[in-house]
Amino acid sequence: MKKNDIVLILVVSLVGILFYIGFHFNAYTGDKILVSIDGEKFGEYYLKEDQLININNRNQLEIVDGHAKMISATCPDHLCVHQGEISKNNENIICLPHRVLVEVIGQNESEIDAITN
Repeated sequence: MKKNDIVLILVVSLVGILFYIGFHFNAYTGDKILVSIDGEKFGEYYLKEDQLININNRNQLEIVDGHAKMISATCPDHLCVHQGEISKNNENIICLPHRVLVEVIGQNESEIDAITN
């Protein structure tokens, strides 16, 4: 490797790290959790209120300290349980076998995604 290659790799890595930090710390914390099953609204729950939500006796969603996570599921792969906690706008947990979508929504999100000419 030449010296220029090493410099290029370091610059690209630094830019990637800066983008990650910028997006991670500028994300707004959401206000509510929206749970949908097969595209239909199942319920909305405030992140401020600690609670345990039973979703059709198949999934259990736990909200604690402003974070939501799926703590149990009857699906065979349990990928939704391993997705971890969510708390920022537009983060989600998906259980494909049960068609469950859990997403964070809040006042700070914009109705407009993009503007084009």
